[in-house]
Amino acid sequence: MLSRRDFLKGSFLLAGLSLTGLKGIAPASGIKDAEVRSITLKITYTTKILKAPKQKGIDIWIPLPQTDQEQEVMSLMIDSPVSYRTEISRQNRMVYLRADSFSEGETVVLRYTLRRKAAGVLTYAEDSTEQYLKPSEWERWDRSIAEFVDRVTGREKDPLKVGRLLYDAIIDRSRYVHEVCGRGVSTLFFEDKVGRCDEFHALFRSMMMYRKIPVRWEQGVAFPYPSQIKGTGEFEADCINAHSWVRFYIGDGRWFPVDLSEAKRRPDLRDHYFGRLVPNRMKVSSGRGIMLNPQQQGIINTFAYTYMEAGGLPAIYGHNYKNMIRYELIDMEV
Repeated sequence: MLSRRDFLKGSFLLAGLSLTGLKGIAPASGIKDAEVRSITLKITYTTKILKAPKQKGIDIWIPLPQTDQEQEVMSLMIDSPVSYRTEISRQNRMVYLRADSFSEGETVVLRYTLRRKAAGVLTYAEDSTEQYLKPSEWERWDRSIAEFVDRVTGREKDPLKVGRLLYDAIIDRSRYVHEVCGRGVSTLFFEDKVGRCDEFHALFRSMMMYRKIPVRWEQGVAFPYPSQIKGTGEFEADCINAHSWVRFYIGDGRWFPVDLSEAKRRPDLRDHYFGRLVPNRMKVSSGRGIMLNPQQQGIINTFAYTYMEAGGLPAIYGHNYKNMIRYELIDMEV
């Protein structure tokens, strides 16, 4: 019998043939997810060494969420068996550790309180949006994608109208699957029409950039919906529970949020997710093709959870190390 990790190594094409996907998550009675204004959680993020790599020289980078217009990070505490330092690379903040070796069972623990607000259109004081027109290596478009975009959007030039046309078109033609880790490759998702958050948003980002509309990539972790969350909970901080969403530029410094994959999972929130985000998430990084500080040797697609290298080679998640997030619900503002 295949383990969960072995299963996750399967291709999306196989997933498309064998998985039924999630047709929708029915909210519990009482709380209306779209009306929740903020959620406050006490978070414990743990990276545990399972089987220490044999190579000497182990580097560990752990994403560290930042306070911004959408969220507030408070009371940070870090427990580590070795010395550490916090670093910033471009827009991303992280905890960095290096040691000759680690012992089995050793842990690095981050504790903090997160207040996440319902997010809408945000304004950023940036001189140029050109950097958000440059696709990553996973977000190219081919003739088929270009022809699809031209057919769907026609001569429309208003970024909001173009965005809504492509938002609906991608959701209508695609199927969501959850228990599979993808790479967010636009051309593959366009062809297979099955994927999870990274696939939905990579394709949307590619199509919008093809139309010369800048798009920002935001990466984080998904928590249960406000209507479903319990007082405490725990889950693995891995590719399954990582979550992405994007913002596109609508002029005058304003960036408009969309979450296509959650709109697919929650048809009742489809209109809401075009311009608003339910606060059951935590942003930990921005961008794709991440460069860490100090620079890593391997290629990092997105930075949603701990990354480790041993002797300059990527360590194996689920074999060498594992991440867990435990949360306690402190407050919910409706």
